[in-house]
Amino acid sequence: MALFAVSRLVFFSLVVVSASACNLVKGPRRDHECRSTLRSIMVAEFAFHSVQRRYTVHPHELGFAPSPGNRYAYVFDKAGDVTRRDDKPSPAPEASVGYGPDTEKRSVTVEDLVPKLPPEVRAMLGLEGACPDCQLTVACIGNLDDDPALDVWTISTQDRPGASRGTPLRVTSDLDRP
Repeated sequence: MALFAVSRLVFFSLVVVSASACNLVKGPRRDHECRSTLRSIMVAEFAFHSVQRRYTVHPHELGFAPSPGNRYAYVFDKAGDVTRRDDKPSPAPEASVGYGPDTEKRSVTVEDLVPKLPPEVRAMLGLEGACPDCQLTVACIGNLDDDPALDVWTISTQDRPGASRGTPLRVTSDLDRP
């Protein structure tokens, strides 16, 4: 009987540890979409660079589009318009420098996010230098809980303080409280 109780306790402990390691107890991290998508963008950019000897600020060239229901805007360059995911006009795919959130599934629009990108982040976006030795930085921006704070991440083809190349770096968090 004691062995049965101990084995149940061990089993329950393993389930709790495993669940918390997978964020199942508290729920999944809401910023996973951004981090995962930025990593996918970098994989596509590295592959594109290996063939074209340049990076691109046009997601259409990469064959990139976020999954339906995306809560973040993805911005590849400091200037230019992003493709909207609502019924308002968008730039031609070859001119677009990113994607807005899925407005049909989320209650957030391009205007709620992209203009609020911090100036220091906007300044670092896009291409830097002459290709093939150029570098690229891309950002995502979202509002996870409908307050004024925004969640902003960047990813770059170069090492930078706080993140190695191809690793997302949080600039601001929507969910952190002072």
